[in-house]
Amino acid sequence: MKLENIYARLTPSLQNLACSIYGYKLKELRFNKDFYAIHRFLDSTSEWNAEQIRSYKEENIYKIIHHAYNHCPYYKQKYSSAGLSPSDFKSIDDLPLFPELTKEEVRMHWKEMLADNIPAKKLIQYHTSGSTGTALKFFWTQYSVQFYWAVVYRYMARFGITLGDKYLTLTGKTVVPISTDKPPYWRQNKAMNQYFISMQHITHNKINHLANFINQAGFKYFTGYPSIIYQLSLQIEEAGLTISNPPEHIFTGAEKLFEYQRKQIVQIFKGSKIHEHYSFSEEAASASQCIANNYHEDFELGHFELTSPTYNEDGASGELLATGFANYGMPFIRYRNGDTAIFDDHPCQCHLKSQIIKEITGRTEDYILTPEGAKIMRFDYLFKETHDVKECQILQIKPEEIILRIVRRNNYSTQTENFIREQVKHYISSNIQVLFEYVSEIPRTQAGKFKAVVSQLKHLQQ
Repeated sequence: MKLENIYARLTPSLQNLACSIYGYKLKELRFNKDFYAIHRFLDSTSEWNAEQIRSYKEENIYKIIHHAYNHCPYYKQKYSSAGLSPSDFKSIDDLPLFPELTKEEVRMHWKEMLADNIPAKKLIQYHTSGSTGTALKFFWTQYSVQFYWAVVYRYMARFGITLGDKYLTLTGKTVVPISTDKPPYWRQNKAMNQYFISMQHITHNKINHLANFINQAGFKYFTGYPSIIYQLSLQIEEAGLTISNPPEHIFTGAEKLFEYQRKQIVQIFKGSKIHEHYSFSEEAASASQCIANNYHEDFELGHFELTSPTYNEDGASGELLATGFANYGMPFIRYRNGDTAIFDDHPCQCHLKSQIIKEITGRTEDYILTPEGAKIMRFDYLFKETHDVKECQILQIKPEEIILRIVRRNNYSTQTENFIREQVKHYISSNIQVLFEYVSEIPRTQAGKFKAVVSQLKHLQQ
């Protein structure tokens, strides 16, 4: 029996204990002495000027290219085939000489991307479906994890957040199993003073319990996908409830926060200030909002560039490429993650001199409606253990069923189909019908991307 199935059978108090045990392990991984040393370094860079930032980037880009060329077989082959070596990088202007890295390359060649001089015991494996709903396997190092979280807490410290403050995470993970039919509809990670509400329980028949819990708990801040926090605020409004004890801050990430979502959230959580952080699971680079609510590239972690940028009065726009500086176990160099952005060269009202990102676009999805009334936007968990699905789009035409449009790999089988059906039953709803449609390709938008979720119900969100 899988651990998650065992977890689902535990009592809420034992599930809290399991969350806390896991939380202690995460705390040890993320917040050790290296974390605090990195955090002190990040504090020292806040006054750097543009020349210092460029010099830092050039030094670290060269280091990661040199390392990848000498210790990662795939990069050695990739660059040699292009007639390139690390000596061809002399300044940041030379970076476009080096070929881009795509998600499909990572899926096919992740083993050859691993550095031969980093012990396996220092690597941390992770899976994500990415924006296409298909499995992507990669590795972090312990140091890169600590560097990433130091960047995150540097960002939150701008708004008075300290490690240990009480917070609530609105998550797509089934921390609270979907079979839970009576309160509490939340769980606790005592190690990090963190509580969870799973999106599957944000329904009209449970919202009273959730609102009362939030009012009584007294959270310093929320974290989560904006779409989930938005749906929570909608359910609270529709139930005629009031949040009397809102958090001071709400930190969103992983999706674009739309203005209609922002307005709805602050209408319900009156007085809460919303901040946005942009990152992705590969953790090759990130951007954080400053006190003036502008995205700034976290240049210490990695370098963003735009591929084939176009220029207008708003700035330069194009698809993002990321080059990470912290992960030497599995480097990501000029990695095309699928998102687009607009760079702004105007100075910011704050004192930071790092690259301003005016807007990050993409990650726009519909939701599906379950028979229980939950609105589900994220489906990463369905595909993490599948490697024979090239792409998948989830379509809903009727409230009681969903259609999975799948582009199959050669090794796809009925076993995979059955596995996905069970995943839907476990993570989304046990009462929704799952149909499969096999296609040769998923239709793209005009921007060249496809939506992982398409709803043809009349209710479309908003």
